[in-house]
Amino acid sequence: MRSKKTAFFLLKKIFVLLLLIHSVLTAQNTESQDKIVKKILEKSYPAVVKLWGIDSLNLKQNSPQFSGVVVKQEGIILTAAHAIHPGNFYSVHFPDGKTARAKALGRMGIKSMQGRPDIGLLKIIDPGTYPFAEMGWSDSMSTNNLCVSIAYPTTLDQEIPTIRVGKIATVLDPWGFMVSTCKMEPGDSGGPLFDNLGRVIAIHSRIAVDEDINYESPINLFREYWEYLLQPINYAELPSDKLQFKSDTLKYKLINLSTTPHNLVAKAIVEIVSKADEVKVIAFGTLIKSQNKSRNSSWIVTKSSLLTNTVLVKLDGKLYDTKAVATNLPNDLALLKINKINKEGISKTKAADSFENPGITLVSFLSDNKNELSSLGSNVFKFTTKPAKGYFGAGANFIKGNITITSLGPNSPAAKAGLQIQDQIKFINGIAVVKPEDYGRELMQYRVGDTISIKGLRNGEEFDHAVVLEEFPLSDHPSNKFLGGRSERFDNFEAVFAHDAKLLPYQCGGPVFKADGTFMGINIARFSRTCSLAVPADVIFNFVESALNNEI
Repeated sequence: MRSKKTAFFLLKKIFVLLLLIHSVLTAQNTESQDKIVKKILEKSYPAVVKLWGIDSLNLKQNSPQFSGVVVKQEGIILTAAHAIHPGNFYSVHFPDGKTARAKALGRMGIKSMQGRPDIGLLKIIDPGTYPFAEMGWSDSMSTNNLCVSIAYPTTLDQEIPTIRVGKIATVLDPWGFMVSTCKMEPGDSGGPLFDNLGRVIAIHSRIAVDEDINYESPINLFREYWEYLLQPINYAELPSDKLQFKSDTLKYKLINLSTTPHNLVAKAIVEIVSKADEVKVIAFGTLIKSQNKSRNSSWIVTKSSLLTNTVLVKLDGKLYDTKAVATNLPNDLALLKINKINKEGISKTKAADSFENPGITLVSFLSDNKNELSSLGSNVFKFTTKPAKGYFGAGANFIKGNITITSLGPNSPAAKAGLQIQDQIKFINGIAVVKPEDYGRELMQYRVGDTISIKGLRNGEEFDHAVVLEEFPLSDHPSNKFLGGRSERFDNFEAVFAHDAKLLPYQCGGPVFKADGTFMGINIARFSRTCSLAVPADVIFNFVESALNNEI
């Protein structure tokens, strides 16, 4: 009997030891990957640029923004073919705030190939030397290799790029694309994908509805057609010959994305349900430990706009009555009060005080047994959205020397104002539109709600219509079809940071941690295909303490 007890205790000690070893190895693997991502950013981040088309005379923006990466110190930029046109001019914006002008060189987006291979070059025309990234080899990559995206999604509209960490899902698909799990959306087009050595291995091209399917133009295509792309030509077909280049001597240093599960135990997470339906979770909440230990209550922070008038807090299967004691509109926060419970809240001593390492692994708890891994995409920033550009809703072509309307959006502002197909546009708000680029450039100057005058000719007769610009209708683009869609309140926050967790709108309000257990903040909105937003820890604690002090 004694020997059986001894054997049991030995097995128990071995089991505990194995758990400890697993925890240590998990922490080491996460820390190692985070250090690798940090080195990638130190090496290549300065070379990733935001671009948009400009008029060569007045330098006004005349195209949507897109991304690119400088790969030669004299200013050669890789980007997507669908974003540029040979000979056109572009404004170049570096992460450090410096700007330059560039001119598009060659592009290969072959019409008969549905726009593939989608590769193009630009050259900075302002004299100087520029930060640049090293070109890698796409054929060196293997499935599950770690990769990092650095690019500028349009929806977020920030001056610096966001970071997304993922893996190679397919090295080369039947269409000639590399496929990665680094999520993309409009604005990321032309942005670079890096290997773990900080080398460009592909350029962002297009996406599927599935958030983990993101198509990349392999870097080897740039190598093969380099001399052709240096010529300002819009190629109608691929050149018959390809350049030869040396193979990768550092292929052996490429690594896989860490698949080791994190060792964090779910903590401080609660579910918030409606009294009318105790089964349906309408939000998550985060238990916060007040610095005032004398209070005989527990405190929960959640997303204010998700709450209904009558809610319950659900914790470990038990329901607790609650009431909101404070709200914070600028960050969409609410503080809930329940009777004292045994579960420990998060204390200020466990909170992050720095967001200086984008790319590190984060863990969002969604319940006691579910979580979502993500990568820190940005530092903390104030997110005040800019007024949206107005929607006009009429497409035009240059026909026989005239800007002529060739399409009208159903129920668009242009259609509502009485414009018709075949109308010739002569003036927009008194500005003459003579060349094709004049039309788009002038319309881009106005915001939602602006009223503009459109003068032109219809069957030889002059007309003058006043058009009130509206918000752009939600397009059929795959980026608008991600699971769950945006949160109802998704912008205009005083302080948030971005990460790439795939949250559903109701899954906001729960805590976000670093892999070592450091509390980073609370998820506050699913913003877009590539981005969820969270309120940082210091803002949370300031809100709680201020609310409790006022309650005294």
